Amino acid sequence: MACGRELAYNRAMPPATAVISAEHPLQGAEVDAALGQCRFVDLCETTNPNEAEAVLSGVYGPHALRLTNERSLALKLRGAEFANLHLGELRYGTPSRMAMPRAHGHWVFSYLRQGEVWRSGDQERYGAGDAGVIAPDEVQGLEMSGDMQLLNLRVADADMGSACRALLGSDMAHTLRFEDHAQAGGAPVAALLRVLGHLAATPAYPHAAARRMEASLRDAALFELLLAWPNNYTRGLDTPAALPLSTRRARDYIHSHAADVPSVADIARAAGVGVRALARGFERHFGLSPQRYLQQYRLDRVREELRNAAPGVTVTAVAAQWGFWQLGSFAARYRERFGESPSQTLIRR
Repeated sequence: MACGRELAYNRAMPPATAVISAEHPLQGAEVDAALGQCRFVDLCETTNPNEAEAVLSGVYGPHALRLTNERSLALKLRGAEFANLHLGELRYGTPSRMAMPRAHGHWVFSYLRQGEVWRSGDQERYGAGDAGVIAPDEVQGLEMSGDMQLLNLRVADADMGSACRALLGSDMAHTLRFEDHAQAGGAPVAALLRVLGHLAATPAYPHAAARRMEASLRDAALFELLLAWPNNYTRGLDTPAALPLSTRRARDYIHSHAADVPSVADIARAAGVGVRALARGFERHFGLSPQRYLQQYRLDRVREELRNAAPGVTVTAVAAQWGFWQLGSFAARYRERFGESPSQTLIRR
């Protein structure tokens, strides 16, 4: 067994669990390339069921593991962190059943290199070359064959939401949902393999600026998944909403002056409209008020700063930089938006 080092590694990893798929001959080379790149490291190898459950819960979030034959377990887990994404390879070596008892706050896209997986609720089968996705609020159970091998991409819900809003040019009117099963050889599977291969192949540069480069690559990867994998915003991505000139001016003014926390009257004046017209434009195109849009934009900038913070930077200093002076209220709003405290983001940077 070799699970000592990965437990420290896993403390930085938020919850989620894998879905489904199996090896397809046309994509084997791409999969091998993704697995063979420098970012993947061995995280755990064990035959102990309790240890396996603990390690997997640390990496993918709380879930229960049930084995047909506990003595035949041969868990192997490899993975890599990339700008708040987690890339992973997982195999159990024995028939098993996994259950996720509660929501976990992350999307998990999975490609099945080999073996078979059945979704417990409807017994839908995922076979060779298929891929699947589990939503952040989805409670899931999976039954897996003994030769199953998964490639996983874990994405924080907040990051996926930010990417979707950026592509739409507006806020989301309803919860994002992806189709949960992608057939072998299709565009969604090809996109997932490209994303995994490209991120795994990107060197871990030692420069401080590398964090910004990795954040850009993460955003590009999520854009590709949103464009390639069918979801309930696909039609909106085909025809992004065109913002009226006044709303666009107001949005750009907020982006340029967010740290000064401008008033609604200031924003309306910059946009050349009245306060009521400003509010109507934001409700129509972003689904929220100008004040709420400003607050969320400032919170997003704080999160970005904390993720890229140099040693010695404090949450208080970053919050103040973006106009948050009441730290208790700020922390509550931050947790509501991102599902973790500002200090947790700073620790995980």
